[in-house]
Amino acid sequence: MRLKLFLGLVLSLFVHQAGAAELAGDTKVPFSAERTVIFNGKTYHGKIYAVPGRQRHDQDVNGLHPVVLLRADLQMAYLMLPELHIYAEFPFPKSVTEYGGVEQLGQPIGSATVAGQETRQYRVERTGSDTSVLDGSVWMTPDGIVVKIDGTYSEPGHKITKGTVELSNIVRAPQDPSLFELPPKMTKLTPEAVQALFSLRLPKLKG
Repeated sequence: MRLKLFLGLVLSLFVHQAGAAELAGDTKVPFSAERTVIFNGKTYHGKIYAVPGRQRHDQDVNGLHPVVLLRADLQMAYLMLPELHIYAEFPFPKSVTEYGGVEQLGQPIGSATVAGQETRQYRVERTGSDTSVLDGSVWMTPDGIVVKIDGTYSEPGHKITKGTVELSNIVRAPQDPSLFELPPKMTKLTPEAVQALFSLRLPKLKG
């Protein structure tokens, strides 16, 4: 499993920029939910915790528990492996940050009930100056929760990868602020070093 591509699918929950620190797909209400990612034909289950401007994605992958922290205000993602006390920083891809406000999603192309939530479906086609590409559809609630995204993502210089992210059991409620902070005594590594350690621990998930 390529951690950067998995991170890209998670980041695609943020559709594009709507100001200095506001992204379409950034929830207007705090919530938690179960999250299912279908990535390269494999299914991964995890949790999401979100407040305006911040998200946390917890994942279980064969005994490891990678966590992604998203900071919309900094346009930065932190990918950490708590068991190994390490993390890496990733700037948001340009396909997320280089576009205008939520109104540029245009008119919805449909509506549907997804995970018990009334949503509107929007078409998204975005290419960033760094050659990252988002292409697919999103289903979003009126209060900004992206309940589902289905399509393709490619990070700069890599092949296109198809994926689906879908939420379930959504609970709107206040969240503990500490969920969105790096724990103490974490060592910062390069993204390549984190990927190498992850692949060393889980060789059969290399992609």
